[in-house]
Amino acid sequence: MALPPESPLHFEALTALSAVAKLGSVQAAAEASSQSAAKLHRLLRTQEQRLGVALVITSVRGSTLTAAGERLRDYADTLIHAATDADTSARQEHRKLNGTLRLQAPQALMEPLLMPLVLRLQEQHPALKICLLADEYPIRIESDAPAHLRLMRGPLPTSAYARPLGDLRVGLFASPRYLDKTGRPGSLQSLARHALIHCSSEGQAPVWRLAEDYPLRFEPRLTISTSAAALRAAIEGAGVVCCYQLEARRACERGLLEPVAEPLWSAGHPLALTYTLGIRAPASVMAFLELATPWLRTQLFG
Repeated sequence: MALPPESPLHFEALTALSAVAKLGSVQAAAEASSQSAAKLHRLLRTQEQRLGVALVITSVRGSTLTAAGERLRDYADTLIHAATDADTSARQEHRKLNGTLRLQAPQALMEPLLMPLVLRLQEQHPALKICLLADEYPIRIESDAPAHLRLMRGPLPTSAYARPLGDLRVGLFASPRYLDKTGRPGSLQSLARHALIHCSSEGQAPVWRLAEDYPLRFEPRLTISTSAAALRAAIEGAGVVCCYQLEARRACERGLLEPVAEPLWSAGHPLALTYTLGIRAPASVMAFLELATPWLRTQLFG
């Protein structure tokens, strides 16, 4: 018999829905939790009866969410993150942290995104040591120990615990002085005729993937191995650089750079903080997540 419409959504059912979507089956979700597969099935079926719509389709290959299930999962993930943040805040309040926290991220994102957070966290917890590792140079510290947290771009592993942050935009920038002299490109053809600065920090060929994933292959006038140096070259008038919008934001605000050919920019790439062990992670990991998640979301949407 269907439940009355005023019957509430259960947080356990939302958690189950999110886990099934992440792990691919009710059985895998049960194994990752302290609940049985039968109980998770009951929770999901109860919510389907209440809503009058199927949420999960199960077959011999596993379980997938219906369109309605995917929409509900988006709300579920938001609620789960909020509940985790509240739990973290309650558990970490007035707690002193020590030991070592290892963070890994693309080198270009360390200065604009991670460094302000690291300094704030160490100000709150002077005994806490922090090691920052670049994706491009993954040198292990302290007995080959892996990073506790990673700032990751693009699709995430299905098994990862993650805090989605927003979309990371890549754009084109040049100095006003350079553009006043050479003109402002408005098409791929005119852009290809400009002096283009290639950042080879990740060993990539000189190819920019622009709108609709169109690859612009070019002969760079200048090739530099770090994004910070490539950005400095653009500020000095060497040409057009392709970099994260976050990296160029401060220079644009000061009038040292300006966006170039914005209609040609590609869509943003999803960015997330991933971490190990879930809620069993060390206290320093949970403290960093509590501090970092709202601030990073503000930076990406700002």
